[in-house]
Amino acid sequence: MSEVIELEQLTKTYESGFFASQDVHALKTLDLSVHHGEIFGYLGPNGSGKTTTIKMLLGLIFPTSGTIKILGREDIDSPDIKQRIGYLPEGAYYPDFLRGDEILRFYGQLYQMGGKALERRIDEVVELVGMGHARRRLMKGYSKGMRQRIGLAQALMSDPDILILDEPTTGLDPLARKEIRDILAGLRDAGKTLLISSHELAEVELISDRVGILYQGVLQTMGTLDELLKDRSTTFEIENLASDKLKALSDAGIDAEDHTDDRVLLKIPASMPVYDAIALCKAHDAQIVSMAPKRETLEELFVRIVGSAEAGTQPETPEPAAAG
Repeated sequence: MSEVIELEQLTKTYESGFFASQDVHALKTLDLSVHHGEIFGYLGPNGSGKTTTIKMLLGLIFPTSGTIKILGREDIDSPDIKQRIGYLPEGAYYPDFLRGDEILRFYGQLYQMGGKALERRIDEVVELVGMGHARRRLMKGYSKGMRQRIGLAQALMSDPDILILDEPTTGLDPLARKEIRDILAGLRDAGKTLLISSHELAEVELISDRVGILYQGVLQTMGTLDELLKDRSTTFEIENLASDKLKALSDAGIDAEDHTDDRVLLKIPASMPVYDAIALCKAHDAQIVSMAPKRETLEELFVRIVGSAEAGTQPETPEPAAAG
């Protein structure tokens, strides 16, 4: 599996200029890899080092130490490497007095595109992001979702191999999120590699192949969702029981998680074998209607990993995967 982004022992320190104790260590020996043709979710609280990483990938700032390879090359400032990276910043601003296609024409000219080739590329990207119907409309008439689509279109103007997207769905309504998510999945299926930085963890969980969680400049864990998200418990749906029998089950370690008119949802802890839970329910005349494993969500994983890092304890997850 080829790597399109490789970070090895990457460190970034912002010096205070006066006292070394006041230096800010934004990244600390970061090892991270992004595979060809995947969507990688790059996660972390504010101030964890995500933006610093992105700025270094774009060549806007430089590492204190360590190496960056993009598409197998270390000369990431070369024009041909930069042309193979598309970037959508968070809250991208475009002048209200320009039309959508004028925005794209401007960015295409920055890539030294022109003539019929430029117009063909504009046609391609506006159709790809579903903005063909509004390409000649002024930006002031665009909704936030439409602005995000045009932003994605400008990131695609050079037909890049890599897309770096900062908060691509923040502030969008559910329908717009679904539409953007479908576009991103289509780009991955077409062979693009996407690195997405976002606080919208539910969206990241739906679309990412792998994720990495950063905290205070340190990569806490990295891997596929199947590797990191575990089946933490099982739920039983049972016919409604009298409160005394529910209390007896609770005393045995099986708690009621939710109630409906005639059903109760029981949470079986991961430490309890399912067959033991079934036997307990049967002993208390609890008729099981259905059962299902409950997998940890990405949000739950994130809170647990960051919480463990704050407390200085080791989280109950696999060791971070090695870069590559």
